Amino acid sequence: MNRKLDDILRQALAPANDPDAQLNQKLLERAKERRFMAKRKKGVPTAILVASMVLVFGTLTVGAAYRYLSPSQVADRNKDGKLSQAFLGEDAISIQETQEYGGFRVTLLGLVAGDNLSKYIPTDSQGNVESDRIYTVTAIERADGTPMPDTSDEAYGQESFYVSPYIRGLDPGTYSLMSMGGGYTEFMQDGILYRITEMDNIEIFADRGIYLGISDGTFYNNEAYCFDEATGEITRNEAYTGLNALFSVPMDASKGDPQAAEAYLKALHEEWETPDEPLEMDENDLAVEDFISKLEENPELFLDESLVKRVESTVQTCTPDKDNAVSASWEYGDPNGDNYASGGAYNWMDTLFPKGSDKTMAIGGYNYSEDGLSDLVIEVWTKNADGTATFAIYVPVLD
Repeated sequence: MNRKLDDILRQALAPANDPDAQLNQKLLERAKERRFMAKRKKGVPTAILVASMVLVFGTLTVGAAYRYLSPSQVADRNKDGKLSQAFLGEDAISIQETQEYGGFRVTLLGLVAGDNLSKYIPTDSQGNVESDRIYTVTAIERADGTPMPDTSDEAYGQESFYVSPYIRGLDPGTYSLMSMGGGYTEFMQDGILYRITEMDNIEIFADRGIYLGISDGTFYNNEAYCFDEATGEITRNEAYTGLNALFSVPMDASKGDPQAAEAYLKALHEEWETPDEPLEMDENDLAVEDFISKLEENPELFLDESLVKRVESTVQTCTPDKDNAVSASWEYGDPNGDNYASGGAYNWMDTLFPKGSDKTMAIGGYNYSEDGLSDLVIEVWTKNADGTATFAIYVPVLD
């Protein structure tokens, strides 16, 4: 399910001290699998994470975040009542700290960690359930008060952010959201971007110290932060002119478990180094694969309204960035209904439309739940004569 995506994450790891090249490649492959090979749960917005650097001006303020939604309300807005209740529990940590850099004001609202806290539990590339997670809720807005673009605006998704926990003593260029089973969901309300970030539960490292970084771009930016190998400290790069907020997370150090932490790191490296086994596919998986294959072999079928329907509310024209990449964010359906879906797309134009090829339509990605074709959504890019690309979501037309 990750065809045509070989280069999507080619710049995803950028640590100050590069790890082994084979390890980098394994992390990139794992990241692609989490986005495109795991069956998607209905109603859970997803977004692909890739590398990007943006430079803007920054200052710092810290204060109360009294006007934001609470973490519980954010989870409710994401239709996750179970996680909402977890944020109201005694183990949840309310933080409400605000920092301001790069023209953005960012607030760490709170976090909660534990086993089976969410309605939506991810699986890894081998189908193993990953229920022991840490969830953080952040709010991102423009410092000058200008509303962030709504999901219906063309500008939505043009500004990207990487929100990730980091562990004192571990190189953040290697150990972060992307490489530790992470993902996120987000929505806009009142000009503020709310994001729920989740990844493997790192409470076992609480005795070492935990950070939460919010930076511009879509993966860890080694220019934004400094990692001291001698002390293990992670700090902001004061010379960086973009967004590089860094919070010290007040986790209970007594929850640290050095033996469990070492066992986790060992298992994580084994996962990176272990060849993947083919996923077992059921009838719904095979039906989706066959449907996608037909569209890839003959893109003109996208014009067949008896086969697929374009979701007009998702149509947007995107201009390639300096790396010749295009990005889009989308949603459709009633946020309070079962047919709601949303997500983000990021693709290189050269990957979608290889040089020398005359193709003008390409599938950038797709996802679905255990229901298969009935809730399949396909991300489609159309190359325009002026160098831009039109993005749209297509869905199957079923009898």
